[in-house]
Amino acid sequence: MKYTVFLVAVFFSCAFGIDTVPSLNVTKYLGRWYQMYADPAVMETSERNAVCVTADYSLRKDEKIGVLNRGRLYTPTGKESSITGYAYMTDPNEPGKLTLHLDGVPFLGSYWVVKLGPPTFGEKGLYQYSVVTDSKQIMLFVLTRDVEIFKSQYDEEVRSFLKENGFTHFYNKPVATLQDKKCLYGAEKPSPYQTVKEFLRYE
Repeated sequence: MKYTVFLVAVFFSCAFGIDTVPSLNVTKYLGRWYQMYADPAVMETSERNAVCVTADYSLRKDEKIGVLNRGRLYTPTGKESSITGYAYMTDPNEPGKLTLHLDGVPFLGSYWVVKLGPPTFGEKGLYQYSVVTDSKQIMLFVLTRDVEIFKSQYDEEVRSFLKENGFTHFYNKPVATLQDKKCLYGAEKPSPYQTVKEFLRYE
């Protein structure tokens, strides 16, 4: 069963009342992310019964961001479920607003980065966390580089941001994703589609 995680297809075009980040260094956004929170609708539909959810983002040859989203079903060592796709910026003046394609989804969606943690993770100085929503602020995803660091240093900060910015409704309030020491995570790897031509070949 495929499910949509992190880079979520949301098929709305009009803007809502939240600003995206003014700058986004794609290099610092690549790599492995762990999902800490998602909205209730996602948790009951596309991510139903999913735990230990991760996303691997990689830079493709066509300069789009390759997406590989994975999780375990029911238990931290359960069957793996995954979906691939890609995302890209449409306006360099609004780097936090990305457009998303997910394999098997017939429409493009929005992926808005509305808050970033400090670029202090690891030797490459990656962003510590990311808060993502869609163009109508209906969906929510909170991603982190390190589960324990997030819990001890950033969880309170992020939850305050969510409360102050309207993520308090029955449809977009944060619901915790299970991340446990027993989680069986797949090895980090890039999206299998490296160019548009290769993507179309396998569609």
